[in-house]
Amino acid sequence: MSGTRPDLSVALEAYLGYRVHPVPGNHWGAVVVALGLVRAQEVEVPMLCVLAELDAIKPDWQRHSLDRASEAAARAIRARYADVDARAGKALFWAYSYGHQ
Repeated sequence: MSGTRPDLSVALEAYLGYRVHPVPGNHWGAVVVALGLVRAQEVEVPMLCVLAELDAIKPDWQRHSLDRASEAAARAIRARYADVDARAGKALFWAYSYGHQ
C-alpha cells in the first residue's frame, strides 16, 4: 500500500488519520493495515518521536498566524527527518494546526 513512500511517512499519515478522519487522532490500527505488523512496529518509535518533536515546537504567536506557525512546524520536522515526505508534511501541518487552534 505504501508504494515507494518511506514507511515513516506512511505511518505518520495513517496514525494521524489524515484525509480519513475529521480530526487528527491516534490510529495505530491504520498504521498496521498500511504497513503490516512488523514494519509498523519497526517505525512506531521513530513515528512517536516525530510527533513528540512536532508537539514541542512552540511558535512566537506575536509573529506567526496559525497557518504560518503550522507551516514552519511541518517544515522544521521535514528538515530533520529525510523520511518525512511532502504528503506526510501536510498531515503534520493539519495535526499541528488542529492542536493549536
